[in-house]
Amino acid sequence: MDIVVTAINGPARLWRNITPRPGHWLGVRLRGTRSNRDGIGARLQVTAGGRTLHNHATTSVGYASSSEPVVRFGLGDETAADRVEIRWPSGRVQALENVAGDRVIEVTEPNSVR
Repeated sequence: MDIVVTAINGPARLWRNITPRPGHWLGVRLRGTRSNRDGIGARLQVTAGGRTLHNHATTSVGYASSSEPVVRFGLGDETAADRVEIRWPSGRVQALENVAGDRVIEVTEPNSVR
């Protein structure tokens, strides 16, 4: 990902991700039904190629700023995630298996508890 960073009373800066051998990735956009609409506070765990990665849904990344609500994971050489587990703020737990990478998936919170 390339990113733009701004600072109070400073110029915007563009940081380009120039990598000789880029890896694969997965983005997860959450849609809460029992939890809040964007799934803010949900904890995600992705397993791919024997590695387990953790992240959480948030848009709060600094003072008076925000970030997109997509939770992103770097998969390295793996083209898919073996498992994506989502622990919603409501307490519901949801798991997806064999999720193809290099895309953003949208996941809606289930109505039933696991």
